[in-house]
Amino acid sequence: MSGQPTVTRRSPSPPQPLRVLRLLLLLVPVGVLGVALKLLRVPDGQHLATTLTQISSDVLFGAGWTLAWLLIALRPRSRPARRIGVLLAHLSTLLVAVLTVVHHVFQQRTGSALTVARLQSTWQHREELTRLIGSQLDQSTVLLLVATVLHALVVPWLLGPPLLRVLRRLPLDLTGPRTARTGRRGPARRAATVLLAVGLLVSSVWTAPTASARFARAPLAHLVMAPVEERGAFSVDLGEEPPLPDPAATLLRDDAGPRRNVVVITLESQRSVSTLPPTDRPVTPFLDQLAARSIEAERAYPVVPHTSKSLTAIHCGVAPPLDSRNSEAGEGGIAGRCLPELLAEQGYRTAFFQSATEHFERRRDLTANLGFETFESSDTLPTEGFGRVNYFGFEDDVMLAPSREWLERQGDAPFMLSYLTVTAHHDYAMPEGYVEEAFVEDPELNSYLNGLHYQDRFVQKVVEQLSDLGLYEDTVVVVVGDHGEGFGEHGVRQHDDTIYEEGIRVPLIVHDPQLQDPLRITEPVQQTAILPTVAELLGFRLGGDAGRRSLLSEGPREPVTVTCAQRAQCMARLDGDLKYVHHFGDRRDEVFDVAADPYERQDLVTSADRAWLAEQREETLRWRLRVEREYRELRGAAGTADPDVP
Repeated sequence: MSGQPTVTRRSPSPPQPLRVLRLLLLLVPVGVLGVALKLLRVPDGQHLATTLTQISSDVLFGAGWTLAWLLIALRPRSRPARRIGVLLAHLSTLLVAVLTVVHHVFQQRTGSALTVARLQSTWQHREELTRLIGSQLDQSTVLLLVATVLHALVVPWLLGPPLLRVLRRLPLDLTGPRTARTGRRGPARRAATVLLAVGLLVSSVWTAPTASARFARAPLAHLVMAPVEERGAFSVDLGEEPPLPDPAATLLRDDAGPRRNVVVITLESQRSVSTLPPTDRPVTPFLDQLAARSIEAERAYPVVPHTSKSLTAIHCGVAPPLDSRNSEAGEGGIAGRCLPELLAEQGYRTAFFQSATEHFERRRDLTANLGFETFESSDTLPTEGFGRVNYFGFEDDVMLAPSREWLERQGDAPFMLSYLTVTAHHDYAMPEGYVEEAFVEDPELNSYLNGLHYQDRFVQKVVEQLSDLGLYEDTVVVVVGDHGEGFGEHGVRQHDDTIYEEGIRVPLIVHDPQLQDPLRITEPVQQTAILPTVAELLGFRLGGDAGRRSLLSEGPREPVTVTCAQRAQCMARLDGDLKYVHHFGDRRDEVFDVAADPYERQDLVTSADRAWLAEQREETLRWRLRVEREYRELRGAAGTADPDVP
């Protein structure tokens, strides 16, 4: 034994100070960036304790991210492994930094958090969203993105050596712990460091019960946790549900009178004026006058506050598919036959005009599924002399002359004509040369209100055009908003996930010149009531067992359920004057009395009956699961099911 050589296992040498410093210059600023951008989004005048809970996830994530990559890049024994670790640290940190900036901009613009589903949807529509993305890339955003990229690629290498020279002049030990001093504690210390890094990263997914997780979580932590939480969000069991009704419906004549016409005007982002702040002058004077001599639903709601979904509910009288993949435009996309198709079977001519591009969300395919024979968009309409608005199309007047020509070509044939406006869409840019009126002081909100005012004038021009052509007396005119628009009244902006009244309460007017007395409906109703209402006014009745009720139906109405565009994001159930809002654990659910508190400033959840709250939550979730089940069965039978859609 004594003659055998002794083999000494060498411990890894301590990391070189320059390598450590470069990694710190790379990693630490990413954590600081997350905290700094979060502080920019924190409301003014907020309590310090609340702010600390909202930035805690970013602090924990930044610390865990830094420590984890120091371990990965510095601990390997071989030089190639360390180089690979450093390269991966740079690439992953660059991606996280860019994600942090994009998440910040998205949350500033919408009030919602970035998720995998949103990124997938953006990628799916990337070619269609070029103008949208361009409109959001202001100078500050571009500079922030450029600085982020340059930091990850240049700063550690540029500043590392001079900073190290400065540090070496200070009385600091930059050589790291010696092997002799470490002894047997080395492995234990490394294990403890690994556990600490993992613990910090895991802890970053936690947020205080008083804070919204979508706001407070670090961007990457939320990106990871959102799909996990979605899978457990629908804890109710449908059990033995009765068979689904046959969605097919057939129009049957009730009388032998002359065929009357119908015009449907869907107003982009048109929230109910009852949700607007006080203005210096009326925003929609013509709609106000029209409503006074029409059937008006004072509390009308979409199923999903998203245009393609609302077009489906308006024209088909059924809930649209509740996915974010625009599947209503695909094969087997709608769980029912729609009004244009049903009227075409009765000899009607049908056309759909929109002032937006047709390339977003496959609008041409959607209108074909709705049953329209003719489709025109800003891509096919003559646009010379008309101004471009926002990033989706041209001012709505571009539709007037072409639709008049279409009407004149129909002769004496009955018709269904639908318009979809775009002028009030985000980013609320009005056509060049349009002189904005002063409704409110806030410039962005004022531009939006001018968009609503323009759309009000467009409706007036359509009605006047019908009168000029001698069609007014024989035409039922429906005016409805596709969804509302939020401006941060409840911390949320735009519409997809704005579950409060400013995002989901829309005007709904059914104007029949032959109506003897106006009608006010004060209970909550939904866009799905339009199809049976129009059918009834035109002298038809719906066959089949779809169970669709019109605005003219008597008796108590069922509660209305609205869901945000993203699954497991937010839902609302309106039962009479009470509105229950479910946030899927992101924060405490809410209850409002929208009759007494139309701006939803007084949350009644703490005084609400616990059993009632549990019932509202269960019924809200059951409604969504039933709709998802209906589309699964419909598409499964047709062989068009998407395995990735719930």
